[in-house]
Amino acid sequence: MSSTRRYPPNTKLAWERLQHGWSRQELVNQIKRSMELAGDGGCGLTADTARRWESGERWPEPQFRKHLVLVLGKPATELGLLTDDELALAPTEAQNEVLSPEDRQLDGLACQVMTSMWDMGKGNGRGISRQTFLRILLAVASTVPLLPPDLAEAADTVTSPNAAARDPKVLAGYSDITARHRQLYWTSPPGALLEATVAHTQLGVSLLRARPASSSARELASSVTESALQAARLAFFDIGQPELAAWPFLIAQQAVDLARDSALAAAVAAHRSFVPGFRAAVGDAAAARALLEVASAHARYAGGPRLRSWLHCVAAEVQARTGDTDASRDRIRQAQEALHTEGADPEWLDFFDESRLAGFAGNAELLAGRHKSASRWLQQAIENLPQSESKQRTVLLFDLALAAIPNDPDKGASLVHSACEELERNPYAAAALRIPAVTTALTGTPYEREIADRTHGLLPSVPALG
Repeated sequence: MSSTRRYPPNTKLAWERLQHGWSRQELVNQIKRSMELAGDGGCGLTADTARRWESGERWPEPQFRKHLVLVLGKPATELGLLTDDELALAPTEAQNEVLSPEDRQLDGLACQVMTSMWDMGKGNGRGISRQTFLRILLAVASTVPLLPPDLAEAADTVTSPNAAARDPKVLAGYSDITARHRQLYWTSPPGALLEATVAHTQLGVSLLRARPASSSARELASSVTESALQAARLAFFDIGQPELAAWPFLIAQQAVDLARDSALAAAVAAHRSFVPGFRAAVGDAAAARALLEVASAHARYAGGPRLRSWLHCVAAEVQARTGDTDASRDRIRQAQEALHTEGADPEWLDFFDESRLAGFAGNAELLAGRHKSASRWLQQAIENLPQSESKQRTVLLFDLALAAIPNDPDKGASLVHSACEELERNPYAAAALRIPAVTTALTGTPYEREIADRTHGLLPSVPALG
């Protein structure tokens, strides 16, 4: 309650709790466990106490501050746990020679990404050209902290970044381009759009580092998050290169921390869950679940019916891919119910609607081996899908073929031909991933050789995910 607030609301603490996917009670449980392990005795801490810390009604006592730092893994300054007097004790001398943990992570990740990209760039597949690879490599390199002077100068494409970061027209223009890139996603070649989106993200990072006015920083950070997330989606789903997606995913995570936009944070975490969800190796299911818990925690504070429904659908696909088919079906039911809840969805959520829900449901049923149910869902999805969304249509056609083949190989083969025609017009890695399953399903049928020949030329053009 504002009448009892003694301190500013601690949004940093609340945000970090959400980033761990914890409720206030779960945060309290973690603190109690940490205190027990440290031999600090018991306490009467409750979820209401945590609420009062976040609202500014109460300041955490020293013993709790210690364990908040331990369980959240961030220093006290980044959790809003220091008073003004304590902050005044901070050293003032420059310490540019020391990299923050985030910068060290970005530095190491960028090196890994650039190594993988170099190996990939030696090829001449249709997925991404060598010229595009080199341009993206430069954009990634220009974002790494403490670049060698010669590369830093070559990559410096921003004139007077400090002034630009404070110009409202520049910031408005940046947001407008982000929105236009979002619109172009449905009609543009993925390689070219990835190049443009990575460059746009790199520009946004430069503007953020130039420290824009606080009134504009969050808005700019939201736009950078959107741009980075689109780059990650293009790299992962369209081109099929998880290595390329790693860098923009990290930038999206860092930018959304500054933006403090819970709806965007939910989208970032949910998209990141696909990476371990697609691999489905030992430990990956737990990693995917942890990211989905973060997404759900944020969605309790922002977003509307479509965001909630989409998060259930993402969970359904990840669960189906990792073998939990019963939980997957339950998630689809929750996704249907969520579409009838209240609230406003963000403008950028243009990749999900009721037809996409049917597509998720069909894929989940297909992965569970329930072919008749999958066919019903997938047919509904295709009938309601907008004509412009050819990428999703290709995915649906391949899935519908897989559902049809066990009972009607003739229909299945016909659907594969239709899917291949779409894929040739609009290459999409997430659709090409279905090809091995399709050719395997048709083994022993009259169409085995025909479909193997038909799909052979499509496989090298879109490298496999994972």
